[in-house]
Amino acid sequence: MMPAISLAKNCVLPSLCCVILFASGCSSNTTVAEGRTKPRGRILENGLPIKVDHSQLPPGDPGLQVTFIKIGGVDAGTEYEATITDGTTGSFELIGADGKGIPPGEYRVAVVLAPHGSQDQLKGRFSREKSKIQIEVKPNEDVVIDIAKYK
Repeated sequence: MMPAISLAKNCVLPSLCCVILFASGCSSNTTVAEGRTKPRGRILENGLPIKVDHSQLPPGDPGLQVTFIKIGGVDAGTEYEATITDGTTGSFELIGADGKGIPPGEYRVAVVLAPHGSQDQLKGRFSREKSKIQIEVKPNEDVVIDIAKYK
């Protein structure tokens, strides 16, 4: 039979190690998001929300896809799909694939106005390959893109 003090030491040490490992794991998760931002924005056409024909949309499809493509730096070419929060106003947010935001910097923006898999009503003018929309994403600033300025 083990003495009570020896038994207490054997239980406390593993518990203390678990607490230290857990705490260090939590702190590393917060540093991953440093230097990122979660911008919100809107897609406009001539100063008004982009017109999405909702009559032909399948359930859950906003009829609008917005993709930010990083320009320059070690992550050049990385694509971030915006989450469309309201198709009727062209509103979106960029939370990144891991939910921690995207790096600030220069981006080319692709915009497709169509249900997923359908023909783009913008005729590919703002596709990943052809888009001339280039913006700077800054921390704590909303992004408003009027596609009429890029035609």
